[in-house]
Amino acid sequence: MQNLFCEGLTENDVAKLLKAPKSDLHNHSTKGCTRAWLAQRLKRKLPRPPERFGGLAGMQEWFTASVKPYCQGSEGIILRWEGAFAEAKRNNITRLAMNFGAPEIDLVGGMDAFRTMIEGFHQTYCPNTAFEPELTYVSFCHAGQEAEKIDQYISSGYFRSIDVCGGENVQPFEAFLPLYRKAEQYHLTRKMHVGESGSAEDVRRAVEVLGLSEVHHGIHAATSDAVMRFLADHRIQLNVCPSSNVMLGYAADYKNHPVKRLYENGVKVTINTDDLLIFDSSIENEYLLLYRAGALSAAQLDEIRRNGLGVEP
Repeated sequence: MQNLFCEGLTENDVAKLLKAPKSDLHNHSTKGCTRAWLAQRLKRKLPRPPERFGGLAGMQEWFTASVKPYCQGSEGIILRWEGAFAEAKRNNITRLAMNFGAPEIDLVGGMDAFRTMIEGFHQTYCPNTAFEPELTYVSFCHAGQEAEKIDQYISSGYFRSIDVCGGENVQPFEAFLPLYRKAEQYHLTRKMHVGESGSAEDVRRAVEVLGLSEVHHGIHAATSDAVMRFLADHRIQLNVCPSSNVMLGYAADYKNHPVKRLYENGVKVTINTDDLLIFDSSIENEYLLLYRAGALSAAQLDEIRRNGLGVEP
């Protein structure tokens, strides 16, 4: 049977890659559109990102200076949300997990207004995409206070998962237990950004303390055989973002990206964009970069693609 995805990789055919069904499970909604789409809507050129940012601080500094001034406030956020769904349509992303912060929800008028708006974009651009909204909190938040307010966001059942992002080792993992216990009560998938700048042991500890079934990033688990065995044995999924890792300096290059070692050691991985507007590499290009670098074969990357779609091998 024809496999458009494998053909697209081996033939360097972007059109075929765009047609193949794909997932994006690590996607920050306010940075989920392409630079080209946003530039067209703003009717102005936006600068290309540098090849390297020098960590999260450098990334945020560039975004704040180069992009954010042209799409600020609630209108800017809403525009970028729309662009993220437009990209899902363009790239045939048939499973999309996109995260949103509670302050963003409040900024557009609360949960009812937020849900109506987001579902409007979903139905307009990609109604056949399985959309899995994710509620995210920053790592410096007061988790106890946030847990007292979380019901207003998750009681409706709209959100499918919870995440904490924005820098690692800011607080002990135990500090987030109030949020994750609430998430467990509402049967949300529990995720966390960990193991990109942090250690392999951080990944294991986060999984054990918070009951994670998925980890955003987690690439430094590749430095420990024991942690990789733990992840493989417990079927913990790592949602990896190659360009993000390389451009932030957490991976040396695409050829030697840790996803190769993780895959070869039986860890379940997916490929994702993270912050598309910043890293300027859409989902089909993430696969293509790994293939061109010789990190993984077309068949291996196809298995990873199927992982993201929830298709058993």
